Amino acid sequence: MDFLFEPPFWALLAASLAAWAAVALLRPIGRIRLAALLTVWATSTGTTGMLYGAVPAIISAAVTLLAGLAMLLAVLVLSGVKSMPNRRFEER
Repeated sequence: MDFLFEPPFWALLAASLAAWAAVALLRPIGRIRLAALLTVWATSTGTTGMLYGAVPAIISAAVTLLAGLAMLLAVLVLSGVKSMPNRRFEER
């Protein structure tokens, strides 16, 4: 667990989190943007794996994927998915 005290690990984790946050927050997202963000994420996670080993890379991937899913869910709820059933019945 010495990798937790290394600043490059945290910088790579921040890059991974920024990539997934951009995926969740950018609307609409095109194929080119998605490919670029996935490349940033894969590169930072792969670099973490090469520098520190498999366990830190798995931890980094899991943290970023869970954070990205949480942000996507929050964005969807805040954008009005929560009130969609109410609007469906009002239009009839």
